[in-house]
Amino acid sequence: MRGPSNRLINGLMIGLVTILAACTSAPPPFNATEVTGVSYGTELQIADTRGERRSLSDFSGKVTIVFFGFTSCPDVCPTTLMRLGQLRQKLGADGAAVQVILVTVDPERDTASRLEVYVKNFDASFVALRPAPQELESVVKAFHAIAMKVPTADGTDYTIDHSSTIYVYDRKTRMRLIAQPDMPIEQLAADIRRLLADS
Repeated sequence: MRGPSNRLINGLMIGLVTILAACTSAPPPFNATEVTGVSYGTELQIADTRGERRSLSDFSGKVTIVFFGFTSCPDVCPTTLMRLGQLRQKLGADGAAVQVILVTVDPERDTASRLEVYVKNFDASFVALRPAPQELESVVKAFHAIAMKVPTADGTDYTIDHSSTIYVYDRKTRMRLIAQPDMPIEQLAADIRRLLADS
């Protein structure tokens, strides 16, 4: 029985090399969850701490990070904002091209002045947005998030259960990534650098 011809073997080898080259040329996955193609929150206009209506398009040219929280939050909000401040430092000069935005889920207690002081304590570049109480629900839904008042045990006050997801938009304000607040800073920084380079 004759073995396969040299021409056939060469053809198979070329095909294998082509397949391997195609596989190796694909970019590695992001560390965060990639959600390219979704459009959470892109059409919203929300007042900032000066009362000016802002939209994501105002931050075009930067990688924009959106996070929901409130100033009375005892744990996840200050921890996340502190980590996002560390992220900008980790990025070095590239940190100037990253905009962090806190959207309050407690506009009744979070006055504009209170929000302004709060976010600037973590990083002078951070921006806070304050939906009016009557528009909060639509804002939260636009991000497929949750925010729900929960009365304290004695019934005299309330806290808020809310989504802690970090939403990441590229320089063209396209939503690209979703991350959790405990994601290692080094991994998120690597993702941000890719977005800064790609868009």
